[in-house]
Amino acid sequence: MDATISTARGRDLARAGRLDEALAAFLEAVERDERAVDAHLGIYEVAQILRQPDLALAHQRAALALAPVHSTPASVHQDYALLVLCAPGLYEANTPADLLFDARRVTLHRWYVDPERPAPALPDHDAVFVAIGESDKAAAHLAFAERFAASAGKPVINEPAQIARLGRVSLAATFAGAAHCRVVTTTRLARAAYAADGFPTPHIVRPVDSHGGHGLTKIDDDAQRATYLAEMPAEQLYVAPFIDYRSADGFFRKYRIVFVAGEAFPFHLAISPNWMVHYYNAPMAEHRWMRDEEHAFLTDIASVFNGDLGDALREAASLLPLDYVGIDCAIDGDGKLLIFEADNALIIHMLDDPALFGYKRIYVPRILEALDAMVRRRITA
Repeated sequence: MDATISTARGRDLARAGRLDEALAAFLEAVERDERAVDAHLGIYEVAQILRQPDLALAHQRAALALAPVHSTPASVHQDYALLVLCAPGLYEANTPADLLFDARRVTLHRWYVDPERPAPALPDHDAVFVAIGESDKAAAHLAFAERFAASAGKPVINEPAQIARLGRVSLAATFAGAAHCRVVTTTRLARAAYAADGFPTPHIVRPVDSHGGHGLTKIDDDAQRATYLAEMPAEQLYVAPFIDYRSADGFFRKYRIVFVAGEAFPFHLAISPNWMVHYYNAPMAEHRWMRDEEHAFLTDIASVFNGDLGDALREAASLLPLDYVGIDCAIDGDGKLLIFEADNALIIHMLDDPALFGYKRIYVPRILEALDAMVRRRITA
C-alpha cells in the first residue's frame, strides 16, 4: 500500500471516528514516504484529539518544512481567496478559519509564517486574514505579520498589532478607564516570585500561554499554593484576584460573544454550579432549563445585555478594534460586564449534538454570514 492510499484510508477512518486506526494509517504513510505532507497533517490533527501533542507538533514541523503554504481550494466556485496567516502550534494557536468560511465558495491558503525566513512565493489572494492568536510564542510571528501586512497591498482582516494587545496583562490596561466593563488586573509572576511571596487570597493562577482551563486553579491559602507549585512545573504564571460572579440562583454563567466589524453576536451561554465554567464541562446537555436560557440568549442578545450592559458591549467593541474578535464574559455583582478573555482565535462552530442544541444551527450562522459580508465589503472597497 503506497503513501497516498494509506493517507486516504487514514482520512476515511478519522471521519468514521476510528482515530487510533487513522493515526496508524497516517504513520504508515509517512513511513513509506516522508514527504507525504497530507499524512503529516493528518497525524497533526488526529494526535491532538488523542492527547499526543508532542507527536502532533513534530509532524506539523515536518509538514511545514515541506510546504509552508497549505491550500484548500473552493469546492464548487471560488468567490474569493484568503491568505490566512498562521503560526505553528496546536489548534488554539490560530483562528480556526476552516470553521468560519464556506468551503464551497472560499479558497483558504494557510501560510505558516516564519519570522526568520522571507516570504515564499504566495498564491493569488483577495485579502489577508490574520489568524495568529496572541501568546508569548506568537509574538515574533505577529511582528512579522505586521510587517508583511503593511506592504501586502491587499485588505487585511485583523491588524496584527491589535491582536498583540489581547494578552491577559495588557487587556486590563486597555479597559482600565472603561465605564461599563471590568477586566481584573492580571499579574505575571515568575515561579520563584509566586513561591516566595504568594498573592492575596482568594486568587486564580494559571501557566502563561495556557488555554481551555489547563492548569487554572483557585487558591484559597498557602497550603493550596504549595500543592499547586508541587504539581505544576510552569516557570511563568498569571495570577489574578478571584471574582465571585455567581448569579442570584447560585449558578455561574459565562457568555461567549463575537464582534464582527464592531457588531456583537451571541455564540453560547454556559451555566454551571462551578466557578470554572467551560462549555464542555457545563451540564448543559443534562438540563433543559439551561438550554432554554441559552436559546433565549441566542435569539435576542438584548434580552440579557440591555441598558448599561448594552452600553458595555458597545464600549468593549470600541476598545477592541479588531474586525473579528470574541470575548468570554459574565455579569458581576455590580452589574458590570466582567471580561475574562478577549481572543481572535476563539472557536466558533456548529458541532454540538443537533438533537439537543439544534437552535444553534439557526443563530450561529449569523456570525459566519456577517464575517463573510464584512470580508466581501473589504475586498470590493
